[in-house]
Order: sequence, then C-alpha cells, then structure tokens
Amino acid sequence: MQNIEPKSCLSRVNVAVGVIKDAQDRILITQRKEDAHLGGLWEFPGGKFEVGENAESALRRELFEELNIKPIKTAPLIELNFDYPEVSVRLYVYEVSRFSGEVIAREEQDFKWVAKDELDQYQFPEANKAILSAIKVGRQYAIINGENIKQVLRDLRDVAAQGVNLVQVRAKNLNRQDAEQLIRAVRTECDVLQLEYLLNSQIIGARASGAGVHLTSSDLMVLNQRPESVGFVGASCHSFQELRQAELLGLDFVVLSPVNKTASHPEASPLGWRQFSQWVAQINLPVFALGGIDKQDYDLALSYGAQGISGISLFKLNK
Repeated sequence: MQNIEPKSCLSRVNVAVGVIKDAQDRILITQRKEDAHLGGLWEFPGGKFEVGENAESALRRELFEELNIKPIKTAPLIELNFDYPEVSVRLYVYEVSRFSGEVIAREEQDFKWVAKDELDQYQFPEANKAILSAIKVGRQYAIINGENIKQVLRDLRDVAAQGVNLVQVRAKNLNRQDAEQLIRAVRTECDVLQLEYLLNSQIIGARASGAGVHLTSSDLMVLNQRPESVGFVGASCHSFQELRQAELLGLDFVVLSPVNKTASHPEASPLGWRQFSQWVAQINLPVFALGGIDKQDYDLALSYGAQGISGISLFKLNK
C-alpha cells in the first residue's frame, strides 16, 4: 500500500486502529477519559506507531498494552488522512476477527461490546465517521441490473442466499408506474430477506422513496449537498475528481471502476490496481472495487485499499 505524504510541512503521525469483533459479531469500543482530548467520546482502540514499527506490529503491541489481547486474524479495513493545526495523522484501520486473551482494560478505560446496528447510539470523534461507514457497509456490494420486477426479486434472493447484505437495484429504464411498483416490491422483499438496499438515482422516484440511494457519477457531480435518506448514500466514481466530490458531500461509500477490463464496456480504459490504490489512499471513504472483478480478487482488492468487491454478474447464481 502506497503511503501518502502530508499535504504540508506538518509533522506526520501514523496510528494503528483495531475494529475488534467477538464470536457474536459485536464490536469493541472504548471510551476516552474525561480529562483527555475529546474526553468522554467513544473510539476504536489503537495508538501511534513506535520507531521501526509497521501498522500490524503497532496494532499488536497497542492491543496487548491496552486490552491484554493478541490479534490472530486481521484484514485491512480503511486508511484515513487528517490534517490538524500541528500534525498530519494517518490512520491504518484493521478488522480483527479473531484474537487470543481476555479483554482487560489495562489503562482503566471503559469499554463495551456493541452490535453493529447499535453504534449510532454512541458519540465518536468526527475522524471516526468513515470507520463507522466501513463497518456498516460490509465487504460485498451486489448490483442488480434487472429489467422487470420478477427478475429483480429473483436476483435479490440470489444475493441473500450468498450471504451478501448490501445491494443496489439499478433498473433504470422503467416508466413511472413500473418504477413505483418496483420500489414497493423491493422494499417488501428486502425486509423479508434482511437486505440493506439502495436504489439507483436514475430510477424514477428513487430519491423520494426514503430508501438508500446510489448516485450515478453524473448525478453526483451536480449536487452541492448530500441527498436526504434514511439509508446509505453511495455513488459511482470513475475519476479522482468524482471521488473528491463524494467525500465533500459526506457520502457513506463509493464504487470505483473499472479496475480491470470488462466485456460490458470494452472501450473503457481500466484503472489497474496501482492507480486504484493511489486514489483510494487519498480519500476518506470506503471504496469498493468494481469492473472485471472476480470473487477470487477479494484478498487482492483489500491489499490495494478497497473496502471490498462489487459487481453485477459477481453475485449471480445462474449466470
């Protein structure tokens, strides 16, 4: 993973952060002491690199020193950059899905195990916003490009059968009546399947539906504020300018494409993993890799800074 240099002459501090999960998929959060900077707020445990450490070694040391545990299975989650008045901070955030030892607050800090859907009940520093988004959206983002309600509902069931929890419905070419029927049917089916869904912004009535919305790149670039939504707001990006726009609007995540050459858009020049990584490293948002992606690319995508993988045919059971 390429490191990004500070944007100014500020001194640079690298920080390792752990999103620690237990067997019930709960997440460990700790509370800053009242007399500390941002005292009373909740956060994810971790700390600064020491001389000669990389992100993983710093994480192992910090978690043992703070909480008496040793990571066994980790995966990169997100990397973030923040410039403060006197220092530039880069956060290296890892998901810790297995660990050894019993959690003990060695620094006498308060801690709690919290379900993912309960995290919004706690107040975190602003710098943790993108970490919270990365936790909530998961690692796989399915895209359904159905042309009718029957096909969309079938594909939703395929997605749910594979354990994918986040999906975009991209059926754009519907008249108003068909779009309204589709939105109602998707809402009902996703409630049954327990899927988090977003409607493509070019579906008629999508942004007024109250559901999550996925912005096309053209819709993204004409906005000056985040769309109102009770669900996630994501976007499709194909350039660094579009990534910056999504970040400025405070979106929850984006997809960046095409990473590899695709049969559906053979005329589009692929970014390649190097360019993908360089852009993602400068954006404080979860970014899914899209375009010519296979399931076996999952670990590779994470190693280049992706939140996870996304695709249309990727999650079809009957291709």
